[in-house]
Amino acid sequence: MNGKKYSVVIAGGGSTFTPGFVLDLIKSQDKFPMRQLKFYDNDAERQKKIGEAVKIIMKERAPQIKFSYTTDPKEAFTDVDFVMGSIRVGKYHMRSLDEKIPLKYGVNGQETTGPGGMAYGLRSIPAIIQIIDWMQEYSPNAWMINYSNTIAIVAEACRRLRPNAKIINICDMPIDDMDRMAAICGLDSWHDIDFNYYGLNHFGWWKEVRNKKTGEDLMPKLKEYVKDHGYWVGGDYDKDTEPSWEATFKKVADDYKMDQKPCQTTTCNTTTSHNTK
Repeated sequence: MNGKKYSVVIAGGGSTFTPGFVLDLIKSQDKFPMRQLKFYDNDAERQKKIGEAVKIIMKERAPQIKFSYTTDPKEAFTDVDFVMGSIRVGKYHMRSLDEKIPLKYGVNGQETTGPGGMAYGLRSIPAIIQIIDWMQEYSPNAWMINYSNTIAIVAEACRRLRPNAKIINICDMPIDDMDRMAAICGLDSWHDIDFNYYGLNHFGWWKEVRNKKTGEDLMPKLKEYVKDHGYWVGGDYDKDTEPSWEATFKKVADDYKMDQKPCQTTTCNTTTSHNTK
């Protein structure tokens, strides 16, 4: 650690997910010390509710970090080292339409897959590009870490429209799956496995999974487990997992069974589906 303390702005400060980001940042002060945390949102009323709640958290747990929230882009993006993007253009009303309209026509999907995922991604692009432009104008040396969906569509747009921007578009779901794979195989963490993964969020497949130390092919063991249990580990590992996520991880068993239907490709029986978030 070079002793530097960082300034961070969370774009999407009115999101109900934002306090979770804040708590994780506070816990990581030994690895990522901050001097300043700011929120930016274009909905002042919504952000105020979250901002006032987080103000209490910061006062109690990290009083040394300066905290503020604003709807002014210049104020938000000036003097920052990192921008965390967590926005939902159209909010939950549009998410509802994204998921319900395709169903009217017999098309499945959710907020990041199918027609709804495409619509969400296309709505996100202009907003993310605007945030990048503000970051480059007011803090040209800053980096953006973007979690805003539909991440694959947004990432491709960033590559094409702002090819020189300092931005990392990321989805955390594969890491969670990898950690579950490690637990299933009796390993300590996902750091103990090597993998070959391909696809776009949230349709991706694990082509190969191996023990990093021994080179052992873990796919047979994983397939044997997943066909009955999905990615559900249970016990202490999942003691704090929400019921909705329990159903999601167990549902992977059904995905796996579908993937095992006869096909003409050589990869049909060598993949474990990842289609969750």
